[in-house]
Amino acid sequence: MPSDLALNCRNLCREYYDLMDNRSAYVNKLQGELRMAFSQYLGIFSKITTNTSLTLLDIYTLPNAFIEADKQEIIDTIRSTARFGLTYANSKYKSIIQAAHDANEFGYILGSNIKRIRLYIGFIRKYDEEIKSILAAMHELVHTNEDTDFVKQIHLIETFKGAGFLSAVTLMGEIGDFSAFSKPKQLFVYFGLDPAVKQSGKFEGTKIQMSKRGSSIARRVIHTLTLQSISVSRTGEAKNPVLRDYYLEKYKSKPKLVAMGAVSHKVCNILFAILRDKKPFKIITPQEHINQYNATKCDIAG
Repeated sequence: MPSDLALNCRNLCREYYDLMDNRSAYVNKLQGELRMAFSQYLGIFSKITTNTSLTLLDIYTLPNAFIEADKQEIIDTIRSTARFGLTYANSKYKSIIQAAHDANEFGYILGSNIKRIRLYIGFIRKYDEEIKSILAAMHELVHTNEDTDFVKQIHLIETFKGAGFLSAVTLMGEIGDFSAFSKPKQLFVYFGLDPAVKQSGKFEGTKIQMSKRGSSIARRVIHTLTLQSISVSRTGEAKNPVLRDYYLEKYKSKPKLVAMGAVSHKVCNILFAILRDKKPFKIITPQEHINQYNATKCDIAG
């Protein structure tokens, strides 16, 4: 039976992902409105949702408003909301004014577009506040329970390469009571990573897929950890050489999603071993694992 601490973590994490999904929906809506009314603005900032971008859009919104506004006023707004200096602010100002002139020439904006843009910005900012509040509550919950086995298990999962605080809390929240799992296969099934074949009456399908019967949020985290494990850093170095090599070997004869599913199973195996052995994660090659296993068997026999 999961403890109150586990249930609190589960509830907070589920709310976090729900808020993030809703936020993403409004970000998509904002981008859709801008494509209609001010499409040139979309390429100015790395993300449309940066504080500088949202602040400028909320204040001016219309291309004409940017053109008619005082130059220094816009530059000061950029400098006060961004971490960069005057050169960056001047560069962005020039890009915005050029985009505004282009929008006046080729774009078309309605009063309803302005209303919806500002409405979506308000929703995004509100979601940002609530998401920040949820994360703070998670950190506080973990901090005040550092001496519990549950939090120690969270920290163990954090040692897995690619797993951060949120991933670790989410997985432990979904697992609840780890003592309920005696084999890695039970964890696969609980997460819905086990294979399933569609059946109906006398019909039995031949296509095998993930059952997806378990926690969708846990699968989401496992998928993220899988992507991290098979990816490379900016220098071209594999983040997890063992799992990346395993993925590339599978990918030679299997479709991409099947190969990734195999890596997801490996990730679950590793997480299970971390929690079972109560030891931090360490990358070891398959041969090293075999040697350790044989040495353990010899010690037991002796």
